[in-house]
Amino acid sequence: MADLSESVCLNHPDTPAAARCATCGKPVCARCIVTRNGSNYCSETCADNAAKTVGRVNDVLENKKKVDAQGKRRTLIILVILLAAAAAGYYYYSQNKDDVKRFVKKTERKVKRNVKETKKSIEKSLPSSSTYKRDRENMIK
Repeated sequence: MADLSESVCLNHPDTPAAARCATCGKPVCARCIVTRNGSNYCSETCADNAAKTVGRVNDVLENKKKVDAQGKRRTLIILVILLAAAAAGYYYYSQNKDDVKRFVKKTERKVKRNVKETKKSIEKSLPSSSTYKRDRENMIK
């Protein structure tokens, strides 16, 4: 923007500008200035638009604060639930160590059995003359 000292009033081209409109930036003289809430405007329309904008901005900022607060509450609730689940799991484990160990060993045996069965089914599905099969068998040995 040009220096205010070089500007003339929007409405009175023969009068030097005293201020710029806070909304649109147009230069105005002392007679044309509309002052509201410590800001200078070129017209009542610009002053009204500024007031509406401030109201909308305040509404948006309030909504943002509410959404941020909800997000923080949600995160805190999830954290509390996870901590409670971890505590319950530790308590259960400390009270039932033998049962947990038996379950883990039983599951481990099932996994190993499934691995063997899967390996056998793959071996059966490949022809015995397959170079792929021979290469894989040589890798295992």
